[in-house]
Amino acid sequence: MKIVFDEGKIWAKTEHGEAELDYRIKDNYMIIYHTGTPEEDRGKGIAEELTDRAFEFAKKNGLKIIPACPYTQYYIKKKKITEY
Repeated sequence: MKIVFDEGKIWAKTEHGEAELDYRIKDNYMIIYHTGTPEEDRGKGIAEELTDRAFEFAKKNGLKIIPACPYTQYYIKKKKITEY
């Protein structure tokens, strides 16, 4: 799956549409406020892959994450991430 970075959005075309993670960068923070996948593609790890990329991007660019999105909050607990 090809993941594309646009300003404010990380997305991928899926079999049933488009999965996306929406974010804003303010000061030294990456605010993740929405993650979504088409209903037929849920449970396939696509949202996790998009969120992995967001966290990699934040780390590479010295940004801290603000998890305003419920999925991102779930991801942090699942991966047992303590610093973000």
